[in-house]
Amino acid sequence: MGQKVSFEAICNAREVLVGNPIEVTFQLRNAKVKKIEPPNFNGLKAQGPNIGQSFSYVNGRSSTNETYSYYLVANKPGTYKVGAAKVITNQGKTLKSKPLTIKVVDRPSADDNSALAGRVFLRTELSNTDAVVGEQVVVDIRIYTQVGIEQTEMVQEPTFEDMYTRDLRSFADRPEIVVVEGAQYYTQIIRRIIIFPTKPGVVVVDPAIINIGIASNRGVGMFNPFALESYTIESSAVELNVRALGGAVSGFSGAVGSYEMQAHVSKNKITSDDVVELTMRIRGQGDIKQILAPNIGGDKQYFEQFKPNINEDIREGSGLWGGVKEFQYVLNPKATGTFTIKPKFVYFDTKEKKFVTIDTTITIDVVPGKNKLPTKAAYVGTGDAPIVIEEIKPEDLIGFKAPLTKAQFTTEKQGFFLGSFLFWGLTLLPFVGLMGFLQWKKKQVDLNAISDWERKRNNASSEASIRLKAAKNALDQGASQLFFNEISKALLGFVSDKYNIPTVELTKDNVRQKLGAQDIAADKIDSLVQILQTSEMALFAGLSNSESMGKVYQESTDLIQLMR
Repeated sequence: MGQKVSFEAICNAREVLVGNPIEVTFQLRNAKVKKIEPPNFNGLKAQGPNIGQSFSYVNGRSSTNETYSYYLVANKPGTYKVGAAKVITNQGKTLKSKPLTIKVVDRPSADDNSALAGRVFLRTELSNTDAVVGEQVVVDIRIYTQVGIEQTEMVQEPTFEDMYTRDLRSFADRPEIVVVEGAQYYTQIIRRIIIFPTKPGVVVVDPAIINIGIASNRGVGMFNPFALESYTIESSAVELNVRALGGAVSGFSGAVGSYEMQAHVSKNKITSDDVVELTMRIRGQGDIKQILAPNIGGDKQYFEQFKPNINEDIREGSGLWGGVKEFQYVLNPKATGTFTIKPKFVYFDTKEKKFVTIDTTITIDVVPGKNKLPTKAAYVGTGDAPIVIEEIKPEDLIGFKAPLTKAQFTTEKQGFFLGSFLFWGLTLLPFVGLMGFLQWKKKQVDLNAISDWERKRNNASSEASIRLKAAKNALDQGASQLFFNEISKALLGFVSDKYNIPTVELTKDNVRQKLGAQDIAADKIDSLVQILQTSEMALFAGLSNSESMGKVYQESTDLIQLMR
């Protein structure tokens, strides 16, 4: 299968000074140029084109690339538009590029006292300075320079408190030309980091520090006329304002970003002997790990549900973090008839700044098979009816009565006290008491010999059970804040007692490292971290979905049982 054919315009500058050249390249991929018509440059002086060709063959797939480059210069300030170029390929296909807009600014006067007098500086730039909890924010560490830089070395990255972070490997790092306060610079992204704030408030992003090497003519000898001079530059701290989501709606999945959902079933018609598979596929940009299992809604009471199988595919794209998450449910029918299920996905849209609900309706027909099931109407009539115990009639009780036996009395005289059971019992009682006291004393000595940590380890499960019981009470009352708080305390307290890790040293951020040092299985650590992250997100997002809370409670209980 051939590669996709494309034709695009690329410019190395968004803003330039009057008289400085810029480069515009028209690139045709996976086709050959039969004829090309250059665009209207609308007042820009153009020189070119310079034609280039390249070919690559990777993993059994070949691709070609033809470029036509022009150097453009403006003699006066203004906003210039480069029109669309048109190309006809050797296969007769006509393609057009998108127009470009270039801003040209006047050079500063000699007495212009620019605030940026330096020739090189570093900035930490945020894609958004006003975000909500869970929103994806892009952090670019970008260098601006008027001199040739031979090398860069990251000394210190910004630190991010109360945030999840991801380093991006794929982003546009091609140098560009920009104008900053009347001076022209080359700029390039050195590092791109994605952050997800977890708490509301004002977050200060600390400065980044890098070392740079600039060529100088202070080299030694004719074979090394140049040397590198090393400099350290530092960006300024920046602030990020994080707001709580507020007013979370019922069924909120924990997803924050931009998403779409698709839902389908394996069959729309089954017999009572079959099961049906429901797949909910969620795709978008954001932290997909935080997405909880959505509600399938509708006539779900007519199906036995099993724990969904969850698949994640985390991806980088367009300089952002995102991916796909699938929830696969197996539904076993409890009745025959026509049923509707209504999968629903609720997320917070960061562009619209509001909660968005995506839902759909799916119809499933269940026809009788070998497995005898009640009809939908019959199931409704008896499924939720109370259990009635048939009244037992008084005459039926007679059959349960055993005949009374006659009491036997005797006038025979009792034996003497000496040698009787009572005599021997009273005689041996002091010895039995002494032996019991000695056993109790030994047990107390053994208990005192146990260290505080061993005692905590032995009681870890019982202490966690107390917390889980409090969480269950909160779940029954619908108190989501109290529920997730008790879940977090139960899990962190259990880990602290079981593995002798002081509570003050244990946080959600270092729990993976601490447990890894204890040789705990990776899947158990992943489950623990996932529950803690879900609980923390819920505390600040106001999650109140009873099904999601029930799922978290069951997973926490199962995990503690596995780690006992």
